[in-house]
Amino acid sequence: MFRATFRRLLAIDDPPERTALAFSIGVFIAFSPFLGLHTIAATLVAFLFRFNKIAIYAGTFLNNPFLTLVPIIVASYALGALMLGRPLSIPPEGVELIKNPHLLSSDYYNQVFVQSWYVVAPFALGATLLSVICSVLAYPLTLWLLRKHRKRREKSA
Repeated sequence: MFRATFRRLLAIDDPPERTALAFSIGVFIAFSPFLGLHTIAATLVAFLFRFNKIAIYAGTFLNNPFLTLVPIIVASYALGALMLGRPLSIPPEGVELIKNPHLLSSDYYNQVFVQSWYVVAPFALGATLLSVICSVLAYPLTLWLLRKHRKRREKSA
């Protein structure tokens, strides 16, 4: 799957700089904390800025539910917890809510909301940091690979 997507990325006729930019923006979207909205965000950005959809989707689909979603979520949470000085484990109050749900109590849902911020805040911070770091690294690497591929293709032609 990744190999086929990468071949499509190499075959795009746009300038390498534009293709690398679209791919790196896709990577930014892939690591963003807005789970479930990645494809929509990539489509909107591609249409608004007239990016090649293959390039932006290739970057966005680095985060997929079958292989990379769980490691990205775990890494995002761990990085955010580290940055906020929080432990990597869920607080005991949160674990208790999971173990003993009281689904018919409004107090239960209030507690779930309060406790969820112990997970959401580190995840959002970590995911945002990973988005920036990974997309900044993706641009020069993708640009280098695209230029190298084009030079090799020109030599063989």
